[in-house]
Amino acid sequence: PISLARWPAQAVVLEPGAVLDLSAGAHFLSFSPVLALGTEEQPVKVISGSDRANGFTVLQTGEPSVLKHVIFEGLNTLKEGNWELTGAVTFYEADVKLYRCVFGSNKCEDGLNIIRSEFELSHCLFRDTPSDAFDSDFSKGTVSNCRFERTGNDGMDFSGSVVHITDCYLEKNGDKGVSVGEESDVTFFN
Repeated sequence: PISLARWPAQAVVLEPGAVLDLSAGAHFLSFSPVLALGTEEQPVKVISGSDRANGFTVLQTGEPSVLKHVIFEGLNTLKEGNWELTGAVTFYEADVKLYRCVFGSNKCEDGLNIIRSEFELSHCLFRDTPSDAFDSDFSKGTVSNCRFERTGNDGMDFSGSVVHITDCYLEKNGDKGVSVGEESDVTFFN
């Protein structure tokens, strides 16, 4: 259980059942940690039914974000002026814990991109991503009990990262199930 009393006052809080519709070119950008505590019955939804969807981005937070039962569906990357990211969901220098989240049908290079951060992914589902489902760059973390289904490129892609992976399932990944490069240290079990 997470106590809201211990959470930083400047955190973004998304309550169970909250829906963020990023259609018509909207995007989510936060320099504060995000606390999204959906439930199985009332997940938090970050969605778009538009081809003009942008991304969900969290940058340079002082505290970790925690996301439980969050569905990211139909998003694209954040495009702002000359600035463009590769992930539909991006955490940059922003530690994060993701539990039972779904990343599906996102129209981007990476369904989830974590950069220079510590992370925990547990019981998450990645599906129907045109390129990489999960991309970790210069990060450290764990991936456990996650599924990576129907990706155009890699299920998981690691660059300069230290990651421990356990009990994951990969199916129909277009290139590699797991790509480990650029001096990464990755261990696998099951």
